[in-house]
Amino acid sequence: MITTIVGFAISMAFLFLMLSAACSAIQEIVANLLRWRASTLERGLAGLLMSSDFKEAVYNQPLIQGLCSPGPSGEFGRRPSYIPATTLALAILQAAQDQGMSFDGSPQPQTGSPLPVPQTSKFEKTEKLLASLLRDCKTPTEQRVRLERWFNESMERVSGWYKRKSHAWIWIFGGILCLLLNADAITLSKRFWNDQTLRDAVTAEATEYVKSNPANQVAVDDQAKLDESLHRLNLLRERLPGVPLGWCFVDPKASPKPGEKTAIEADGFRASCWPDLIHPGTSVTHVSLASTDPRLVDRGEWSWWLWKIIGLAATVLAISQGAPFWFDLLQKAVNLRLAGTPPSNTTPQK
Repeated sequence: MITTIVGFAISMAFLFLMLSAACSAIQEIVANLLRWRASTLERGLAGLLMSSDFKEAVYNQPLIQGLCSPGPSGEFGRRPSYIPATTLALAILQAAQDQGMSFDGSPQPQTGSPLPVPQTSKFEKTEKLLASLLRDCKTPTEQRVRLERWFNESMERVSGWYKRKSHAWIWIFGGILCLLLNADAITLSKRFWNDQTLRDAVTAEATEYVKSNPANQVAVDDQAKLDESLHRLNLLRERLPGVPLGWCFVDPKASPKPGEKTAIEADGFRASCWPDLIHPGTSVTHVSLASTDPRLVDRGEWSWWLWKIIGLAATVLAISQGAPFWFDLLQKAVNLRLAGTPPSNTTPQK
């Protein structure tokens, strides 16, 4: 019984891990195509510097231009999704100098003395911000270090914006993925619990996956993230052999004649299924199914649709926890299973 429970937990955790990885892969691909990170960084810098025009002046600096990547036309016009703090600080100081701003640490005027008139009224808010930020900095090195620290602290808030946006899209992509694959947590859990052959196959696949992936690898650039995302999408097809994902509808041509058993009453019947994850390469295939197959669509019972919606929602909720969560849980479950493996009966040679 314990072995059944552990195998069931491993099967469900591995299913949710693969779906979470595929969902995050889709999100990464869309984010890469639409340049979400770069656009979020731009909006964040415009807010931090209190001026979109001054942000453009910073981006036009050679230090930042050198970080741009080539676009479809081959020109280096795609703005970076990450800027090192030192590079940005130097670019801000150079842009401020180009606009006639001065932050030399000179003492403030005494009471009654006329206040200095900003030389760059277009960037008045930015100049006041930098003057307050760089107060008491006597050297350019002190100014750079102060700007670096300010940028690193402020980027935590910008990173929070991107994480919230990504998490919201994970819910959307998760819902679409579960709907397309018919990833119903309720019916799939019943199948894993009742089908020992399927459960053992998925458990063995999950164990092998954990052994071959001791730690999650973190991509360092956009192309690496894209390649990793495509790899995670391919894993969904390769690592879930035999798992009944997809939708199947009874083939009208296989309907029985009057007086014979109905197709659903028969032990097996012809049905059209999509997508075919068991035999990749064809989008629609005609297969013989049992009446208990979770891919089978029951168009007659409204309660079936109610439980189907609940099961799909449960899967989306599980996917929203993220692939790292399920990988850690799967790793613990696999280690528990391996720790409970009985020792070999072979006696050591003397």
